[in-house]
Amino acid sequence: MNERIKSAFDSVKAEDELKEKTLSYIAARAEKTRHGFRAMRLAPLLACLVLVILAGSWAWFSPSATISVDINPSLELWINRFDKVVQVVGWNDDGRELAAALDIKYMDYDRALEQIMDSEKVSSLLSGDGVMTLAVVGDNESQCGRLLSGLRSCTAGQGNTYCYTASEEELEAAYNLGLSFGKYKVYQSLIELGSDISPQEVNDMSMRELRDMIDGLSGGQSLPAGQGPLAPGKGQGSGQGKGPAWARDGES
Repeated sequence: MNERIKSAFDSVKAEDELKEKTLSYIAARAEKTRHGFRAMRLAPLLACLVLVILAGSWAWFSPSATISVDINPSLELWINRFDKVVQVVGWNDDGRELAAALDIKYMDYDRALEQIMDSEKVSSLLSGDGVMTLAVVGDNESQCGRLLSGLRSCTAGQGNTYCYTASEEELEAAYNLGLSFGKYKVYQSLIELGSDISPQEVNDMSMRELRDMIDGLSGGQSLPAGQGPLAPGKGQGSGQGKGPAWARDGES
């Protein structure tokens, strides 16, 4: 009798434990299900957020235009679609030294140019008889026009500075010779005048030295239309200031 009663109570106790375990299991599964549905609802939103972040990063860090600055130093500013500097590239020893000394990354291009012109090396050249060319290269005509206008404003009143635009094809040709775009245009003029100067020699010379060399080879006379380093061509604009003979062909 006592054993049967004990067995009956043990059975009830076992059933209660089973019920508790079962309820705990069901509660745990329900919680996981709620989290799962919540994750399923959030998944599309998270995917969209990731795409927006990736697209924004791509637009921010991808250059859409190039500003070639040549005076010796020679360097390039890679500009994104928001007109910010995303990379500074030196094209010769002086250019690399200046690029390393500048803190202009992610700065507006006009402020970056002001810092370049205010640097000790460049300001010293500009205050003397240094020659500076600034070329804007890119596929977006609207942005290139905006950048060109900004460059002219930055250099307004500064003698011997020339601003113009160029095509991507010309920039690629310059790269193939290991030259910045401004030096490439001068190199073209020297070759057309019969010089046997090498691209490396051009790369190491200042724009003033190259200008004097062109003036010497041309007898100080204006070159025929289309032969100046800033000569009109596809996508090119104009410079400013009266300037030397080799540059006047590119002015309007």
